[in-house]
Amino acid sequence: MPPLRSLRAFEAAGRHLSFTIAAEELGVTPGAISHQIRQLEEFLGARLFDRQHREVTLTARGQAYQRSLAEAFRRMEDDTRVLFAANDPANLRVYASTNLAMRWLVPRLPRLAARHPSITLELSAEGGPPPALQPRRFDLAITHGAAPLAKTEPARLFDGRLVAVCSPRYLAGRGPITQPAQLDPDSLIHSRKRKGDWRRWLRLAKVPEVDASRGIKFEDMNLAYIATVSGMGVMLFFANLVAEDLQTGRLVMLFDVALTEEPDWLVYTTPAPEKAQATLLLRDWLLAEAQNDRQRDR
Repeated sequence: MPPLRSLRAFEAAGRHLSFTIAAEELGVTPGAISHQIRQLEEFLGARLFDRQHREVTLTARGQAYQRSLAEAFRRMEDDTRVLFAANDPANLRVYASTNLAMRWLVPRLPRLAARHPSITLELSAEGGPPPALQPRRFDLAITHGAAPLAKTEPARLFDGRLVAVCSPRYLAGRGPITQPAQLDPDSLIHSRKRKGDWRRWLRLAKVPEVDASRGIKFEDMNLAYIATVSGMGVMLFFANLVAEDLQTGRLVMLFDVALTEEPDWLVYTTPAPEKAQATLLLRDWLLAEAQNDRQRDR
């Protein structure tokens, strides 16, 4: 078995593709990282990095080994958190997509603390598709669409409608926009992770003359959201996740047209037995928050 220190050094360097950043993360020098990786390569009898001037890249073997080690370390960290949290039945491991966590859940956590002060959360927020809900990984998960390997029936939090929103600052500079045909194609804000949203929305709004391929493109919806709030243009966002922005006037919904074929937001509970009571309290609080939003919007 290779030394754990060498494995840690290699996993971090492979993740960052930088000995310097790996050294900062682990609190050692870049020279120590390089030394540990050379020791590992000698132990394995295989080259893990291609070293070039001021740049390192993983070999094919290095890529496979780095992925394996990253997953192993993640599982070790998860299991360690589980062991430490086992003594506290009100400490819950929660998963939520980044969009929902940032726009809806985190701003409500002070209300959760006031309602259930004994409950504490370890929140994991990630982009991309829902994770597999493996036993002991999460006590509760909020997903956009069904989660793989889920063995429990979810509760519906709210729907996934997408609506066109912009900031008052944008409207102040452009003038009123009362019809979808008035949209400026160069001001459409896109998320690369959700290609096709504008094309589908414009087809639904019956304005094929607006070119859905034009506009400003960002890597994900959170960057697109920031650009929209800053007044750069118009984006499509989940109506329920910007409900508070619409209520406070930070954002404006332009039209009643909404893409409704999106999956619902769902709440799964997969707690350990000793955490079942706290998990159900959290689930019921989440559902009550969503219900309050619906009543407020009527």
